[in-house]
Amino acid sequence: MEIFLKDIEDVNNENRQYAQKRKIVGLLNKSEKPLTIPGICKKVKLSVPTGTKLINELIDDKVIVESGKKETNNGRRPSLYKVDSNFAYCIGVVVLLKGISFSVYNLDMHEVFKFQDDDFVLENTPGCLDRVVAFIQKAISTSGINPGRVLGMGMGITGRVNSKTGYSHNYFNFLEESLIDFFSAKFSFPVYVDNDTHVLGLAEQYFGKAKDIKNAFVLNLSRGMGLAIIANGELIVGENGFSGEFGHIQFAESDRLCLCGKRGCLGTEVSGYALEQNFQQQVEAGETSLLLTSRESCQIKYVDILKAAANGDSLSISLTHNLGFKLGKALGNMINLLNPGVIIIGGEFVSAKDILIDSIKSGMTHTGLQLPLRSCELIFSSIGADAASKGAAAIVLRSLQLI
Repeated sequence: MEIFLKDIEDVNNENRQYAQKRKIVGLLNKSEKPLTIPGICKKVKLSVPTGTKLINELIDDKVIVESGKKETNNGRRPSLYKVDSNFAYCIGVVVLLKGISFSVYNLDMHEVFKFQDDDFVLENTPGCLDRVVAFIQKAISTSGINPGRVLGMGMGITGRVNSKTGYSHNYFNFLEESLIDFFSAKFSFPVYVDNDTHVLGLAEQYFGKAKDIKNAFVLNLSRGMGLAIIANGELIVGENGFSGEFGHIQFAESDRLCLCGKRGCLGTEVSGYALEQNFQQQVEAGETSLLLTSRESCQIKYVDILKAAANGDSLSISLTHNLGFKLGKALGNMINLLNPGVIIIGGEFVSAKDILIDSIKSGMTHTGLQLPLRSCELIFSSIGADAASKGAAAIVLRSLQLI
C-alpha cells in the first residue's frame, strides 16, 4: 500500500522509484489488456533493465500478477502482466436526503460489498453526523475488508459542496473543520468529498455513456435535480464547486417556494418532489388513480408514481409526460448555450425512460436551435442505481491516477 499512499514530494532516488512504480501500476490498471515488460517500459519511458527490476518488485509485493503468455509466431512467448484487482480497494459513500449507501470496489471498479440504510434521513445536526460515522464504521466492520488495504473513501453528499476545500454548505456546516478533515480523522485512509450530482457525472464519464465524450450533460433526476457538466473532457465544478444547480434556474412564474427561498425555480416543476405535489393537486381536483386503491394520496411518493406510470396508470403517465416536456424546454436552452454532444438522464427517473424520452425531445424542439439539436443525443444512464457510489469511489482512483 505504501506505493499508493507514500508522500513522494521530496526529490530523491527512492521517491523517484515510487513515482515510476505508480506510473507502471496506473498504466496497467487503465489498460484494457495485459502487457509485456517491454510494452510497459515503452509506454512509461523506462529502460527494459530498470522496468524489469521495478516490475519484479511489484510482483514480489503482489501488486502485479502474471496473466498468461503473448501469442507470437516463433520463439519464446513473453509473459503478460496485469494489476491484481483485489490488492487494494476504494470506498464510495452517498448521503442523500433519504437514504445512505456504502460500497466497496476493487481496482477493476467491481463492487465487492454493499451496505445501505433506507431509513436514514439527512439532517443538519450533530446527531445525524454521528449516525453517518456509525454507519460507515459498521459497514467497514461488516465488509470484512482490511482497512489497511483501503486506498481511500469518496463521499457524495446532496447540497452545495466545495470539493476543493471539503466544506458542505447545506449539511454539517456547524463543524469548525471541513468534512474532509472531520472524516479523515475518524478513519485510517484519505477521504474525498463532493456533491452527489458531480460524483454521478464522474461515474458516467469513466464507466458509462459519457466515456470518450468531450462535451456532455449528466442529469441527476430523482427527488431533486442537479446537472453535471462535462466540457472538453473535464467535469466542470466552478469556482466554489457549485456548478450544475440546474434546478435553480428561473423557469416559470410559479407560486411554489423552492428550498432555496425563491419562487420560479425549475426544480419546483421538474423533480420527484414536484411530481408528488402535482399528483396531490390533481387528486384534490377530482382526478383518480390506481394508486389510491391502497393508500392515501399524501402517502404516495414519486417512485410510486413512476412505477404506476410504467404499469399504465393514466394520471401517472400524464404527469410524468408533462414533467418531461418541461424538462426538455429547459434542456433546449442549455443546448443553445453549451452545445453538448450527449445528454444522459440518470437517477430514479430512468425507470420511466419510455414515457419520458419523447416528451423531453418534444420540449427540446420548442427551445433548442436546430443545428445544436441535431448534434445532441438524448440517452438514459445504464450504470444503474449504484452509479453515484461508483462515482464517489472513482474520486479515489482518479486522485491516484489509477483510472
